Amino acid sequence: MKKLLLISSWKKEYKLALLVAFVVLLAAASWAAGSQIQSPAEAAARTAPPTPSPILVPVEERTLTSDVITRGTARYGLPQSVSIATSPLKGDGIITSLPARGTQFNEGDVLFTASGRPIFLLQGEIPAYRDFYPGLSGKDVYQLEAALERSGFDPGVVDGFFDDDTATAVTNLYAAAGYTPFIASVEQIAELQALEEELALAIEAKTAAQEAGNTAELDWQTFLIERLNAEVAAARAQAEAPLPMDEIVFLPSVPVRIEELSVAIGEAANGEIMVVTNNQLAIDSSLPLAEALLVKEGMPVTIDEPDLGIEATGIVSRVAGTPGTDGVDGYHIYFEILVDETPTTLEGFSLRLTIPVETTGGAALVVPISALFLAPDGASRVQVDHNGTLEYVTVEPGLSAEGYVEVTPVDGTLEPGQLVLVGYEKNQ
Repeated sequence: MKKLLLISSWKKEYKLALLVAFVVLLAAASWAAGSQIQSPAEAAARTAPPTPSPILVPVEERTLTSDVITRGTARYGLPQSVSIATSPLKGDGIITSLPARGTQFNEGDVLFTASGRPIFLLQGEIPAYRDFYPGLSGKDVYQLEAALERSGFDPGVVDGFFDDDTATAVTNLYAAAGYTPFIASVEQIAELQALEEELALAIEAKTAAQEAGNTAELDWQTFLIERLNAEVAAARAQAEAPLPMDEIVFLPSVPVRIEELSVAIGEAANGEIMVVTNNQLAIDSSLPLAEALLVKEGMPVTIDEPDLGIEATGIVSRVAGTPGTDGVDGYHIYFEILVDETPTTLEGFSLRLTIPVETTGGAALVVPISALFLAPDGASRVQVDHNGTLEYVTVEPGLSAEGYVEVTPVDGTLEPGQLVLVGYEKNQ
């Protein structure tokens, strides 16, 4: 009986323990479930985005420049044709030497040779159209004397008369190049001798007419002697100090470089021989109508091509007055750039051209474009940080370039180093 009571008591305690354990587990489950339940306010608070942090950058002082960027192709400028005509003193010659393309020549240099004779380069607007010799006068002689003087060969007074001083300067020109002046042919010398003999006979006939009192014969011989004196002087000048017209080339602009050869060695030395250009590199380019209005003669130009390592500078030398000229279409305006001296070979390359068309003209207050915003009243403003508080400053915007804008404070102060708002950064 006692044993039965003990068993009954143990069963009651076991059931009580199970009940307590169940209550504890239930309470724990209830707490866990309750912890997952949120009120609407709690949910809103937990899901609200974090307060963004302002992004502040300093006000700067810098020079702003607005650029026009385009491309162009480099070339040498002012092409000129070199032609010669056959001199009556010599007859046709044969090309015996020619320079290579790209060779450069100064005034007084020998451009090429024909039948072993030099052809000199001189500057002048009038092409050589006749042989030069003592006794001649004219604008072409004046041009020759001026060219000789510039080349360092003293022709005496530059007055348009080919005299002994001019002849000496011509001789020195030839000698400096390693040549002798042209020598008259056997036929020319013979002609001179024949004229001198005819002159001597005329003088004898005049003397005889005077002695005989033959007035008519005297007048005729006097006229004949005057004519023969002029012919002898001309023949002597041609035989003693001639400068053949086909041994000199006048070009309006020197120095020059060889651009293209029109003949080959062994061909006849007459007509067009070559095409030359000046030594000035130029770049041809064009711009749409709107941009072209911003470009003016005299503006500096930066010339480069990063992939080729090319860097140079230049200046706008010409802007066409109307669209569709100089080989560009009717929607573009041609302009030319003269390149400053550079050791880099640019001819034939397509190059990037940067032209600063507007500038602040010096250091100015600038802020990033993103710092500027338009207020409801139409004014432009920036927000400036003052000890953690953002305050509005009204500004007058100016030139915009390179991601910045020039600003002038209108209402409030703005100084370099002050921080302005450009946006907000979200906190994680």
